[in-house]
Amino acid sequence: MKCDSASPYLDAFVDGELEPGVERALEEHLRTCSACQSAVWEIREFRLLFRRSAPRFKAPLQLRLKLLSITQRVRAKPSVPKLYAWIAAAAVLVFGALAVFLVSAPDHGKELSKDAVVDYSRSITAEPLVELASGDFSALKAWFSDKVGFTPPAIDLRRYGYELAGGRVALLGKRPVVALVYKQANDVLIIYCWPPDQDAVGYSQRSVDGCCVYVWANSQCNYVLVERSDDPKICQFVDSFQDKTGPAPASY
Repeated sequence: MKCDSASPYLDAFVDGELEPGVERALEEHLRTCSACQSAVWEIREFRLLFRRSAPRFKAPLQLRLKLLSITQRVRAKPSVPKLYAWIAAAAVLVFGALAVFLVSAPDHGKELSKDAVVDYSRSITAEPLVELASGDFSALKAWFSDKVGFTPPAIDLRRYGYELAGGRVALLGKRPVVALVYKQANDVLIIYCWPPDQDAVGYSQRSVDGCCVYVWANSQCNYVLVERSDDPKICQFVDSFQDKTGPAPASY
């Protein structure tokens, strides 16, 4: 399966509505196609934003009274077309307002992604990459607790080829956050994290200034991951890690 044939199936894939044979073929394609992976995550991000951000509107009193009078007339004498007309008008108003809200709502994940890429680029070119150079997560937890009063869950990326190099405190959205730095040969990967009750984020994956950026959250943290290699294994890590809601993984 190629991109042009995979594209029409992406929405149905996210909804779990594909036939088994087509689903298996699409999953095989997604393992090697970063463009279609990005399209799938954009679909999921929009739906997550829709579910979390959809406003609720209370119908004006005059409209509610009119609907009530119509329903009362329906009991005495059916007048289905008029009732449907009022319901349709109310639906148009609600969805119109919702569309305006979604278009005008700020993309918090996008802004955080830009901030993270600026910090990432600065740290690998001009500023110290880490403040505490250590592969011992217990030492990092104590250090972060003293610096920012927060410790992230232990994130072990060795199965994906990355070794923990250390950590530092960074600023995202004018907020101090934990920055965990990982290395694989000449590649640098940084995971920024902060408490889940502070500016919670939804899932997104995007490219910013040549960097691949993932934004997600689980019950333990909010996360922004930045790397340059566009390693498909990292996509697998994020996909699994964002759903973890139990205790933190064991320390190194």
